[in-house]
Amino acid sequence: MGGTGEADRGGGEGEIGRRVKFFFLLLWLAVGSPSVIAAASAAATVAGVSLAGDFGEPRVIVPASAEAGLAHHSWPKVVRAKDGTLVVAFIAGRFHGFHGEGCPAVAISTNDGATFSPPTVLKRFTAKSEYTSAGNVALGVADDGAVVLLAMAYRANVANTVVGWRSPDGGRTWAAADTATLDRNQTGSVFGGVPAVPGKGLAVFGHFRQGSLPQSQGLWFAWSEDGGKSWGKPRAFSEQGLVEPAFVFSGGRFIGLVRTKDTADHYVQFTSGDRGASWQVTERGITSDHTGPVSLPSPCLVTDPAHPGRLYALVSERFGDKAPGGLLGRVVLWTAEAKELHWKRLGEVVRFPRALGARRDITYAWMTPLGGGEWFTVFYCGLVHGPADIYGMKLRLAESR
Repeated sequence: MGGTGEADRGGGEGEIGRRVKFFFLLLWLAVGSPSVIAAASAAATVAGVSLAGDFGEPRVIVPASAEAGLAHHSWPKVVRAKDGTLVVAFIAGRFHGFHGEGCPAVAISTNDGATFSPPTVLKRFTAKSEYTSAGNVALGVADDGAVVLLAMAYRANVANTVVGWRSPDGGRTWAAADTATLDRNQTGSVFGGVPAVPGKGLAVFGHFRQGSLPQSQGLWFAWSEDGGKSWGKPRAFSEQGLVEPAFVFSGGRFIGLVRTKDTADHYVQFTSGDRGASWQVTERGITSDHTGPVSLPSPCLVTDPAHPGRLYALVSERFGDKAPGGLLGRVVLWTAEAKELHWKRLGEVVRFPRALGARRDITYAWMTPLGGGEWFTVFYCGLVHGPADIYGMKLRLAESR
């Protein structure tokens, strides 16, 4: 919890966490099986603990991998391919943060999220690699139906790169994309969706990082005019210390929510009506209504295909240890019309109780439409250093029918 995006390491584990680790050590000595340990992590720390908000109870859809080096699943995104397949992209590693050995991975569902395939790792990063972990991902769908995925990889604050893929068959097979204009310290991190702009192509957004040249902080975006097979040069559009930009294209303009580097209680809002040639900035786009100390990690921003002028935002919130209500954090759903951008709170999607104990690494929610007023939402929850699961659930929104 806390931190700045791909270096977002999570909170301390405390006495409960140390006891859980000791239990796992004894289990390892007894059976020597990482699969047993991963299963024990889920069973020992989640059983009987509800995460339900106002829309139902979420469930584990992609459990922590049996291999310890891939057991920490984090930063998920989800899209619905044109054939109806749900594709979840995330990072699988030892932990997420500097040298966490995170790897871009995907899992798919062909039954509207009832079950998901085991994870497929698209590229392996280890402590001995040029880049020692992958970080955030961006995920979208091209006009031809291909699923487009980009991921950042990095070596602490020294070096970074961007890798990418396309899947023409709903996430079953993947081919590498040409990211030569974005790699090797030219950009930094990618994040969010991959919005399609009529008559122009796809756009991807990200933030510069330390180690990037000539700019080491701020925001950038790039175009693809061939459905994500290759990408143009990045264009800087802010020098503010902001991270993890989530952008959509609605009503003829880009609209985005961006996390502050110090994870403050609000997101900064950006709009552009000329395809990124100029930008308007609102410093407090969405502000948390939580009464105590709160920090907002990554935003989720999506459009409603049934109502193109309507936006939905999932706001991840993390609370201090002494926050009222017995929660570690929550995920709150907001909506606004793209023309006015007057944000209205719809309810709490997920509540993370303190009863989760050592599973204090939480949030990073994302959602995609299923049709008929239904949406599918994903997020992660688990240990800071150790197994973490991807959760999912369906939302039914009256406004989306």
